[in-house]
Amino acid sequence: MPRNKPIVAVILAVCLAVSSLIFTGCAVVAPLALTSTSMGAAYYYMNVSEKTCVYDLDTMNRASLVTLKRMGFKLGEQSKDEDGDRKILAETEELNITVKLKKVTHKCTKIKVTARKNVVMRDKATAAEIILQTEKTAALMKFNGRTALSNHPAPSSPTPATD
Repeated sequence: MPRNKPIVAVILAVCLAVSSLIFTGCAVVAPLALTSTSMGAAYYYMNVSEKTCVYDLDTMNRASLVTLKRMGFKLGEQSKDEDGDRKILAETEELNITVKLKKVTHKCTKIKVTARKNVVMRDKATAAEIILQTEKTAALMKFNGRTALSNHPAPSSPTPATD
């Protein structure tokens, strides 16, 4: 008889585990549903790139248009809301791009880029690269504008000494 005790204990444990799953109803499923929902929401909101840049809204708007063209995106609708914030749409065969520009101060602009593959999938790497390239373009625009206005020659790289 002692040999059957471990088997009975295992069967009892399995029955207890199965009955706890059957009779708890949503208590087991709810945490899984909440976890997947929160992960989906985090993916949706976290796969957007944004940055505040030290360039005025007009400069960032022009830089965004130049950058999107240079990167090979087809420009779409451009709009301006009542607060003066800008929205630029662009696309490729695979991606729909939305660039939002919001004035933070007269010298700072927040750029927010969303690159969507479809309704659900987003491409954060492309969005981040658009921001990086837009900021570089804005810097070149400001530098070129400043040198043109002040009549100072652009800095050149040092020439190597010849023997």
